[in-house]
Amino acid sequence: MLFFYLQKKLPALLIMTTTFMVLASLFAATQALERQGVKKEQAAYIPVTIPSSPPHPSQESVDLALKLFKIDVPHGIHHPVYDASLSDRGITSINGFDKDRRVKIGPGAFTSWGMLGSTLAHEIEVHGKQNFSLIRFKDLIGLQGTVDAEREAYLHEVKHSTRFGLTPMEINSIVDTMNFYYPKPEGEDSLVLSQTKRGFLDPQRRFSHPAP
Repeated sequence: MLFFYLQKKLPALLIMTTTFMVLASLFAATQALERQGVKKEQAAYIPVTIPSSPPHPSQESVDLALKLFKIDVPHGIHHPVYDASLSDRGITSINGFDKDRRVKIGPGAFTSWGMLGSTLAHEIEVHGKQNFSLIRFKDLIGLQGTVDAEREAYLHEVKHSTRFGLTPMEINSIVDTMNFYYPKPEGEDSLVLSQTKRGFLDPQRRFSHPAP
């Protein structure tokens, strides 16, 4: 009798057992996702722990700064590289028309971790998204393409000064550099200004154009 009873009840038992296991698995997966979400949310509020010593001019420091300040390198931009021969803090160049962008970081960006991160953001988060062809065209017709492009990048650094932990002296240096090399024209002939101060003629440029 027991055999026949179990034989009749077995399908129902199997269904109940399977259902219970599925529900248990879903519950466990949901809990894991919730814990993961909490960890991500907590991580978003964890302040950046900047090393106490200044960064050593090297590719390793560049890579670490990208991680420290959560700077993503988008598609179309080569991974930024350290260039010991570069006189500027950083420079972004392209091959062709707005494609194959390359970012180089010079020794001048390694005065502090904040300046290194700020320089990377200047090049990647701003110049990496700008339309170089349009900037160059504006330069050619005297509409201050490079000036506006550079000011946008420098102001990005200033706006994110807290993110990078920049000191007041570093912020002032950024602003002074912007206003010295890329001032907004006030009563000056824009064509003359573009010919004398645009990026590809300025020996202290941080922004480059492809060769004509």
